[in-house]
Amino acid sequence: MNGICFPHKISLPNQTRWNSWFQIVFYAKVHIQHWANFFRREYEEKLQNEMIKTIHTTLQNLRDVGVITIYIYFISIYAKEFVQDLDFFQQQNKPVFPFVEGRLQQLTAFIKSNTTALYFGPEIKNIIRQHLFNPDDFYPIFRQAFQVAYNKFSAYIPNHPARSLFYACQVFNPQYIHLGDIQRKDIRHYSVIMELDNPSDSLLYEWSIYYGLTGLEFNENLDETNLDNYWKNLSVHLPILSNIALDYIWLPILSCAVKRSFSLYNSLLDSNRQNLSEELLKQLNMLYFN
Repeated sequence: MNGICFPHKISLPNQTRWNSWFQIVFYAKVHIQHWANFFRREYEEKLQNEMIKTIHTTLQNLRDVGVITIYIYFISIYAKEFVQDLDFFQQQNKPVFPFVEGRLQQLTAFIKSNTTALYFGPEIKNIIRQHLFNPDDFYPIFRQAFQVAYNKFSAYIPNHPARSLFYACQVFNPQYIHLGDIQRKDIRHYSVIMELDNPSDSLLYEWSIYYGLTGLEFNENLDETNLDNYWKNLSVHLPILSNIALDYIWLPILSCAVKRSFSLYNSLLDSNRQNLSEELLKQLNMLYFN
């Protein structure tokens, strides 16, 4: 165990994209066998560069290389779940909002289950043994890594300001109602959605038709790729509910998309976002009088 918890760190470039570090580790896993020759040549050409010298020296130590390789493999294998979810959340051309809560619950379960895992699969076990280490020395460290991730995840995700909306908007995915209990059909459970709070008789009528359809005409292949068409096809029979659904399923999730939405909003309204901006009023007057 001595030294395993603190492998030498090789500095890698960082970008501001969510998955940038994971992608760098994936790349490192593929090319790690070339590191020693690459940095040896770099060191021969740049003898005064202390960082390259440190990396070159580290790569001459087989034990250090083994520890680094094991950690890179561990991250590469288990970061795939994070990368898939983060890529899913970053989609801007699909109505993914109703699916966010389900993905968050699955990710939470994945992280939590590995905080107590006794085994981390044959691939990582073989890599550990290839480098002449005992897998049982690494498994507690892997569990600790997941525990740290779970603690941070639990501190942030349940308190996310949009979490209640993520949960409520699942209702616009008919699979959610079809696969759940009778309580999921109660419109009062989704009052966080302003339009569903204190619904009109017309909306209640459409709601009863909607949850009836989920049982009679359930499409198990419905996902973010065809949810938009599903609600557009209901616009004639359920005009009120479909309009509400089409607004909410397209809510942005990606942080930069949300910022762009606020930027656009600010271009239409004044600095307090209470009244139309002076520039927009001028443009409207020109259109009206011409």
